[in-house]
Amino acid sequence: MRTFKDSAGHEWQVQVNTNAVKRARDTAAVNLVDITGGDLYGRMLLDPVLVVDIAYGVCKPEADARKLTREDFSAALCGDAIAEARQAILEDLVDFFPNPVRGSLKAALDRAGGSPPGDASGNSPAPAAVTPGT
Repeated sequence: MRTFKDSAGHEWQVQVNTNAVKRARDTAAVNLVDITGGDLYGRMLLDPVLVVDIAYGVCKPEADARKLTREDFSAALCGDAIAEARQAILEDLVDFFPNPVRGSLKAALDRAGGSPPGDASGNSPAPAAVTPGT
């Protein structure tokens, strides 16, 4: 489980599991497991709104418990908070996969200048497809 802080300094827990993947499909129209072969990684680098929509899906149970609407949650994420959310999601997504995919995916993200491990500053090179084992 990873965490990130929104722009107001409130901490959010990120736990990517099958339920979170399903919620992200509903809130962002993406399949998080496509990180292994599609363009999701690049889209997450370039589209902050997509990151916020994914984060909302992943964090929805916590947002519901705090009685925050989707709009409230989205308003609390801007700037570096979006980069921190993306970092937390990508790192926890790597842990979601079983080995040996997990190790290959982590190595691919590292080579792509992606998140795990790295800085949450968002200072990454141009997006590239993330393909395990390449």
